Parts: sequence; structure tokens; C-alpha cells
Amino acid sequence: MIRALGLVAALGAMTGSDSKDLDRALAGRVPGKPETCLSNSRISTPRVIGNRILLYQDGARVWRNDLPDACPGLNSDALIVTEVFGGQLCRNDQFYTLQRGGGGIAGPRCRLGNFVPWDRVAAPAAATR
Repeated sequence: MIRALGLVAALGAMTGSDSKDLDRALAGRVPGKPETCLSNSRISTPRVIGNRILLYQDGARVWRNDLPDACPGLNSDALIVTEVFGGQLCRNDQFYTLQRGGGGIAGPRCRLGNFVPWDRVAAPAAATR
């Protein structure tokens, strides 16, 4: 019940545009088992959805990271500066944002959540006769 309320609160913070962007990014994919860390060398720069969701690309796989708390200053135009230790991004690692053209003033520190893989659903094999 508490988990469901948390999900509703997180989704409630998204705009209609954010929700559509998330739906498009994850369309045709199913979630897998959450991971606590990802190799930093294999993932792309994150795509920001609202102020609580980051999407990382790793080949055909999309990794969704739902932040444990809203991150003030996190938006699609923000530059994300992440502190990486040991070549991995892990749950509870911290990052902050810089606004483009904002004079280099760092936003508050925010924390990463778990990384959930989203993979494409395999097409069913055609029946042979």
C-alpha cells in the first residue's frame, strides 16, 4: 500500500508531456529485475523525465531510474553532474544539476534510485505447418 502511494505521488509530479515522453520511451518494453549499480562505460547521458525519472540507454536496453525524492532543478535542459566511484553508478550515488547559461551555479544534491531494465518484448515466432 505504501509503495503504491509512493508511485502515485511520483506520477502525480509529472506533467502530461512528461507522461507522454515516458510512455513513448518505454513503449513495447517490459521491466526486468531492478539492479543497484550499472557500469558507467556502457550507458548514455541520461534523458530527464520530470523531476524524478532518469532514463539511460545501453544498446537496445533502457534503464529507468526513479529517484527516491524529487530533484529541484532537474529538467530536460539541465546538465547532470554525477559523482562516479569505481566506474559504476549505484543507488544512493549523488548528482547535482547545472542550468545551461546559469553561470555554473550548482543545484541541490540529489540521489539515484534503483536501475530497472526495460527490454523490448520479443515478437512471437510464426507458427509453421
